[in-house]
Amino acid sequence: MTSESATAGVGALARALRLLLKPRGDRRWDVFLRATAVVALLGIPVVLLVPGSVTLVWLAVLSIPSNSPLSPILPTMFEPVILEAAKWEPVWAVTAVATAGYMYTEYINWHVYSWVLGLERLARLRSRPAVRWSVALFGYSPFWMIVIAAVTPLPFWPARVLAILYRYPLWRFMLATVVGRVPGFFAYAWFGDLVSVPTWFLVASIVVPAAVVIGIRLLRGQSLLAETMPPASGPPTSTGA
Repeated sequence: MTSESATAGVGALARALRLLLKPRGDRRWDVFLRATAVVALLGIPVVLLVPGSVTLVWLAVLSIPSNSPLSPILPTMFEPVILEAAKWEPVWAVTAVATAGYMYTEYINWHVYSWVLGLERLARLRSRPAVRWSVALFGYSPFWMIVIAAVTPLPFWPARVLAILYRYPLWRFMLATVVGRVPGFFAYAWFGDLVSVPTWFLVASIVVPAAVVIGIRLLRGQSLLAETMPPASGPPTSTGA
């Protein structure tokens, strides 16, 4: 009976892995859907062992789609999620989980962008004078440029692209990113704890912008994955990441 149970368990695990690894479409979708699924599955035993951790597990799971290149078309803006989580958990805990989830996603972002930027079809883009000038400017102080980009509310992907094109070490990029992000996450968590913004307002601030972006792109016939650059369905190339 024990042997049969073990066999059934191995079979169920194998089926789950096949389901998780089966391509679902664009590779970028697959990467982030799987990354979200992994965190969600890991969160199940955490919630079972520590029932009071539901909010933090929820925050960790949502941190992935909220910070992936797919975020403009998904109703999961990260700042409102942090504000809502801070109503129920200590500021320091929300900051720590938000940072951990964000850095996990940023690590994935780095490799997805490295893969896309290494595609042969983007060789002309990489050789443009404006791009080469931007990379050279970035090289004067890459660490602090990443920190500044992470601190400000401006889109972070240009800093990521420049770091990859400059061949900046991943560990330094991650360090600069966390230095810049932690103060902002703490400020949002502190504000959420202090003010307690109504949930309906946070939901509206997440769903409405996403709906507007999706609607405009559909009307214009644009790709919903514009932030991840041209469609990339071919095999990955080595980028030295």
